[in-house]
Amino acid sequence: MEQGKQVVHEVDVVVVGAGPAGCTAAVYAAEAGLSTVLLEARSVPKDKICGDAMAGKCVPILRELGLLEEVVKGPHGYSTGVVFSSPKGDLVNITFNPPGAKQRTDGYVVRRKVFDEMLYRRVEKTTCERRLQFKVEGVVTENGQVVGVRGRQYGSELEEIYRAKVVIGCDGYRSIIARETGRYFRDPDHWVTALRQYWEGVQGLTEAIEVHFVDEIIPGYFWIFPLEDGKANVGIGMLEKDIKRRNVDLRELMAKAIANPLFRDRFKNAKPMERPVAWELPLGSKRRKMYGNGFMLAGDAASLIDPFTGEGVGSAMHSGKMAAQAAIEAIQAGDLSEAFLKRYDDRFWSYLGPEISLSHKLQQIGRRKWFLNWVLGKASRSPYVREQISGMLANVIPKKTLASPLFYLKVLFG
Repeated sequence: MEQGKQVVHEVDVVVVGAGPAGCTAAVYAAEAGLSTVLLEARSVPKDKICGDAMAGKCVPILRELGLLEEVVKGPHGYSTGVVFSSPKGDLVNITFNPPGAKQRTDGYVVRRKVFDEMLYRRVEKTTCERRLQFKVEGVVTENGQVVGVRGRQYGSELEEIYRAKVVIGCDGYRSIIARETGRYFRDPDHWVTALRQYWEGVQGLTEAIEVHFVDEIIPGYFWIFPLEDGKANVGIGMLEKDIKRRNVDLRELMAKAIANPLFRDRFKNAKPMERPVAWELPLGSKRRKMYGNGFMLAGDAASLIDPFTGEGVGSAMHSGKMAAQAAIEAIQAGDLSEAFLKRYDDRFWSYLGPEISLSHKLQQIGRRKWFLNWVLGKASRSPYVREQISGMLANVIPKKTLASPLFYLKVLFG
């Protein structure tokens, strides 16, 4: 419907943002028979600054979407575990597949330019309408209810409105949907700034992601993630409050980490493929309300990044799927209220909340140099401690056990 210089469209579901959360939500909504539109401000393929690691929890959804084989056949690194190093140089290799694991929980490291395009092509196989280079400029509300979004195609003066029964905001850490609905909170205690730089020729890469607590950058951490063909995703991350308190330059800190004796020889003949590029990570360590009348938030827009590893793809895909499921139920029930959509928030935090809580505890450990040296030193000498850490990371140990302080006392002192 056209009104002057304004066009109005009618759909069941609007999804804003074509990253892992948005594409996942769009597929599930469209394949449930809902008229769905996916709005993305950029073009495809597009680079997304990221650590590129995909946790094992991505695998079930990739399998449901029929994409797991495509990931395996495409360019990727493989992660069967994680290598930690302490400030004093102890190395600890933790597998993701400890004794007692019912299924493998290996992950992948896939450049987001590759992975996000793969997900977008999956959306193309559905009935979902897709609009690239369409910038959403705000939400449309009526009587306190979100009833759509407004925006325009780049280069056009024509404003377009997509009226919808449900809006799902998957538009990243700068989310316009979160801002306009009062759900945007930038808390320096729960917000990380990170750098990424692609390298080729880094020596000693294995089928493990590496998280290093380098002396010069505590309470931040340094990572090396293996990619395809001997490439690596190298980066550094630190809480915003620590960056401000210490007045640090992350680029200088990353250069110091690369020059550290523990890594210097590994980078001796390596070459950077780009300048370090920065992005921001809203952590899930502080639970935020991610729903309201007629809308839900998913992925980075909902601040769901793992507080310890910085991985956000798994949470994004699960939140996208759960938001789509809640939208389907709300539309079928004819109830688009905040009270009804609360089920999305409850389900997500019931499913992934314990894991995020554990990651927050590990993040707090990572802030204390002496404790890191002690814990990782103990783990380097004790198969039992390594097995317990592996069980935590692989979710083999029951979640209620992880909530008990007695468990940690037994691991560390038993």
